[in-house]
Amino acid sequence: MYLSRALNTSLAPPDWVSINLTLKCNLKCTMCTTCYDIPQELSTAEVKDIIDQTALWGVKVFNPLGGEPFMRGDLEVILEHACSKDFYITLTTNGTLINRKRAEALARIPSSKLHVNISLDGAEAVHDQIRGVGQFRRALKGYHRLREAEVAAGLPRRKILANTIIHDRNLETLPEFLDQLAAWGFEGVQLLNLFRHGQSPPSEAGSLWIHPKRFDALERLIDELVRRVEVQRPGGFRILNPVSDLRLVLPYYRDELVPLEAPCWSGWKELYINADGSAIMCDGQLEFLNGRFGDVRQQTLREIWASEALAERRQVVKSCSTPCMQNCYLRRDSDSARAILKGAAALAADELKRRIRRKRRGGGVSLPDGRLTLELSDTAPWPSARHPGPMRAFRALVDGSPASIDRCYEDPFAYYEFRDRGYLKFDRGFMGFELVRKIVGELQERGLRFGEVCLSWRGDPLMHPEFALVLRWLLEQMSETKVFERLRIVTDGRLLNSELSDIAAFHGEVPQTWVIHGNAVDPWEAEVLRNMDYFLRVRRPAQRVIASWLVEEEEDPFRFVELWEPRLNAPWIAAGRERPHGDGIWFRRTDHDHFQEDAEARRLLEELAEVLDVVPDAGAPSAPPSCPGPFATPVISWDGKITLCPRDRSLQNRVGEASGDSFARVWLEEPAVAALRREARGKGRPGCDLCRDCHFVGSPNYRQASPADREPFE
Repeated sequence: MYLSRALNTSLAPPDWVSINLTLKCNLKCTMCTTCYDIPQELSTAEVKDIIDQTALWGVKVFNPLGGEPFMRGDLEVILEHACSKDFYITLTTNGTLINRKRAEALARIPSSKLHVNISLDGAEAVHDQIRGVGQFRRALKGYHRLREAEVAAGLPRRKILANTIIHDRNLETLPEFLDQLAAWGFEGVQLLNLFRHGQSPPSEAGSLWIHPKRFDALERLIDELVRRVEVQRPGGFRILNPVSDLRLVLPYYRDELVPLEAPCWSGWKELYINADGSAIMCDGQLEFLNGRFGDVRQQTLREIWASEALAERRQVVKSCSTPCMQNCYLRRDSDSARAILKGAAALAADELKRRIRRKRRGGGVSLPDGRLTLELSDTAPWPSARHPGPMRAFRALVDGSPASIDRCYEDPFAYYEFRDRGYLKFDRGFMGFELVRKIVGELQERGLRFGEVCLSWRGDPLMHPEFALVLRWLLEQMSETKVFERLRIVTDGRLLNSELSDIAAFHGEVPQTWVIHGNAVDPWEAEVLRNMDYFLRVRRPAQRVIASWLVEEEEDPFRFVELWEPRLNAPWIAAGRERPHGDGIWFRRTDHDHFQEDAEARRLLEELAEVLDVVPDAGAPSAPPSCPGPFATPVISWDGKITLCPRDRSLQNRVGEASGDSFARVWLEEPAVAALRREARGKGRPGCDLCRDCHFVGSPNYRQASPADREPFE
């Protein structure tokens, strides 16, 4: 980025791509001069294409702007598409058009991927003077509808901020207004200044502009805001502006502010697309619409970014002398070669400190036979009387789809089409990619290593809308950092496409176990075998495949063996406990909550083993002396809840949250977890209700903890 600016070229992509979805608005705000009708706004397909280009380019941030975004009837479709491409969106709105239907539609978008900013310029009387009578109550009603919709859907709380301009009419009342925002449940506020065009204060702002006679009141307000920022805590209501930016507000209104002390990166940091498809940027007078230089209807984003027209616009920015405090165009890590070297030195120092901390902790905690389960999805088309949850979630996922999900089984790539067209309701049940990265990052920071990571629990991970992205990233991390030694995936194989097989094979040096849930494939057996045959052709030696069958009644096992034995590499056949190495055909026993049902499950498995002429491992009738759960088998559900046992499907014994807290901290430091470990050592199992009558610890399906897994917690 530094060389791009120095050479006035495009050696790096932008940090983000912004787009005005519309310049229409339902309000006529006093200070606004940017909203008007455009005859040919970008269509839904054109906006989606811009999002797709942005994602393929490797740009990390997509920024939808307006106008009032809710003037577009397809807004929710656009947002869902952007989130499906792993973008994290902040949507700014005046809030007045959020009816119940639209609130419910927004609630279906994962809260971790979509944040909302609602523009509120002060208490009701002040806000309505600026935006129109009654608009404050309409905006607040839109906010409450968003909160009600997320509660009704049983979803995690979404971050909703207020955007509030500092202006002449709220200097005395702004602190009290911020307290009211906190009481209503806003997570925080982003404070803004009135925007100016060129060298002079904007006449359009009228009496909102802060003039010299009011500077004393402004100074008192800034002092109070700075005080609040300095004492605020990480949780609760927050002012998002740093102190350094708040201190610039007074000289800005005094007209004492010089152009940005650091270089402006407009034209390098952002590619900005207007609602008519033109590319725009600052013209040196803070007027963006006069800075047109390209058109997405005639050029790709990369062509625009490399164009001579943009090089000319950048020259204007490099010689800009307009007073400005738009720090969104600062790029503090790329302002100078000295800054780059300073930042690199700081990163090296931080890494050295992390290594010293790990060394002092004895190199971290290693659990060679431990398994961390990440529930990418609790959704699966698997009918089960004992565990109906995944099937209920699957029905909710496909409910209302205009095309049958069967198309996706016939052609697994159609699942991407269903996702991108909004046919499927990915509103719950899927772990956000950002949470996966957060968890893995915390493990790396704390030096906590599990022998295996499993991406399956209650559902099929391949139903995750970003499974390819997660799989590729996780395998890269495992190859580079060894945070996990082995990867485990349980799927029925219906959605296993050649892309996923190729990703797995590309990282074939990482040991992988793919367990195919054979009971779940009927009537799609031919399609599953087609998908698996490709996987088996391209896989590497470190990738093993286990064909699994859950024994639920007296049945003939030989057809299943005949189906898989020729496909696998010298497979073992096991009844009860799987074998740790090589391909296999695994007949599993069922697990139950009652000892009599468990006894029947053991009997069925032993009879089947006799038919197959193999030695059964049907599990112990009674529990082993110590439950391994608190030492080796944590599970993190799709929404971040942490439990210690894969049997705890209803999450009765939650010990923490991975989303708001740190999983590594909970696992290593949480007193409640330490207490459960003490109980497991002393009584054989924790003393909570779910564990007291547990038969699962004696099941061959439960991975036992080795002494090495227990020792770090002794």
